[in-house]
Amino acid sequence: MTCGYSPGKTIPRFLPFPDSRGPPGPSIIEPVNLFRRKIPPSEAPPAAPTFGEWLIRQFSAGEPTAAMPFSRLERVCSNAGLLLCAGVYSRPQDFGGLAPGSREGDIVARRTADGFKASLADRAHTVLAWPWDHMATSVAWTASRSGDVAEPTLGAALTGIGVAYALTYREQLAAVVELWQQVAAGLNPDAPPPDLEAMGRDMLQAYQSGSGAVPPL
Repeated sequence: MTCGYSPGKTIPRFLPFPDSRGPPGPSIIEPVNLFRRKIPPSEAPPAAPTFGEWLIRQFSAGEPTAAMPFSRLERVCSNAGLLLCAGVYSRPQDFGGLAPGSREGDIVARRTADGFKASLADRAHTVLAWPWDHMATSVAWTASRSGDVAEPTLGAALTGIGVAYALTYREQLAAVVELWQQVAAGLNPDAPPPDLEAMGRDMLQAYQSGSGAVPPL
């Protein structure tokens, strides 16, 4: 019986399979680029200015605050603080989410009360200092000592103190607003009496329209 084996013939250990695959087709795996260019992250939009910074820029007439002498810097901050307090006083609900308490606001209220008492006791020799005057001196002095007198820094500090004072000491601010209007009307009796609350509300609305945001602290 023939079994297909003959002596002296070597049988290979591994028999090759017949190649029936045909020519290679297109690859279904896309080539990987190991040196792919990194896409830089998109830049975040610039932060909206605080209400205080926006007001400071209205009174600076384009002059950088870093280039101002201290007296002018203090005056610009005072004018901005006046309308900031008036804006918060006119629409406190727009600032309702901000924490009202602050040590600086307490100091402004105490200095305002002490100054008004001294003025009533000696009107001939006492210069009346408004709360925004105290705010301006504190903000300008602190910024000058730190070396950072840029508008964002000044504006953030002024907004923080002004909002804290105007919300926490609203009754005192109401008396201050009334007295300021009387003094301003006496200085210019031929002009219509000033309405500080309306002035602050108008500036706040202009700020909100320009920045598109609720005043940030």
